Amino acid sequence: MIPVIFLIFILVFVLIIYLIIEHMTIVVRRQSITLDELPPEFDGFSVLQISDLHHRKFGENQRKITEHAAALNPDIIAITGDLISRDQRDFTSIYEFCSSLSAIAPVYFSLGNHELDLPDEIRSQYFSALESAGVNLLLNSTCTISRGKSSIDITGASLDLSVYHSENFTYNHLNTYSVSLLMSDIGVRQRCTILLMHNPLIFDSISLWNADLILSGHVHGGVVRLPFIGGILSPERKFFPKYTKGLYISGCSKLYVSAGLGKLRFFNPPEINLLTLKSIH
Repeated sequence: MIPVIFLIFILVFVLIIYLIIEHMTIVVRRQSITLDELPPEFDGFSVLQISDLHHRKFGENQRKITEHAAALNPDIIAITGDLISRDQRDFTSIYEFCSSLSAIAPVYFSLGNHELDLPDEIRSQYFSALESAGVNLLLNSTCTISRGKSSIDITGASLDLSVYHSENFTYNHLNTYSVSLLMSDIGVRQRCTILLMHNPLIFDSISLWNADLILSGHVHGGVVRLPFIGGILSPERKFFPKYTKGLYISGCSKLYVSAGLGKLRFFNPPEINLLTLKSIH
């Protein structure tokens, strides 16, 4: 009879090996999303979403990510925040990574909370590195993408730090972000719109703005994912957050949440997301 302690040791060893392999693996999540107001010229339009890289490195100059991106051949690349961590000061690697991405497809970027946490002078240096790499910064702003006679908008909502944490980095009584604030920051939705908004936890209120598709990250898939339960924890130290990973629908808006690439995670491998848009026309 095999001793119980030996079985426990084997199970722990197998679990550790699994988690090491999982930690090093990039999963490509593919999702088709039908948008009611997507012009037929954009049927099949593909968006590669990259989120929450933080300090993670996937080969020299993030080679593993760029190889995936090149093979997927997306129409655009959307970075939904936290490409860095708040303590980062050297952005050379970010410049090289984003330059490689820009050579594959147009890159659009919106802020995460770690970018918002940067001191103003450091954030300016960071933005300069991104712009020099060919990245389109969506700082409460919109770019229009045209095909034939039709167009769609891609918009970035910068939000406010008070949505994420207090000045003392506590997480009680956080501010919300309403449709009126979004309209004040960005304006009225004009046409079929993809909204890059780092924090998905405010989806219930922001869905009233009627963005056709919102792309978010931030929650890291809930850090630990369990079968039939999903994500366990949000960065705000709240258990069982409502939006952690995948596709959600509220009214006229659809939300897609990437589990991202960085930070500690269990049963929740790093991922990038290839989203293929479908028109009903």
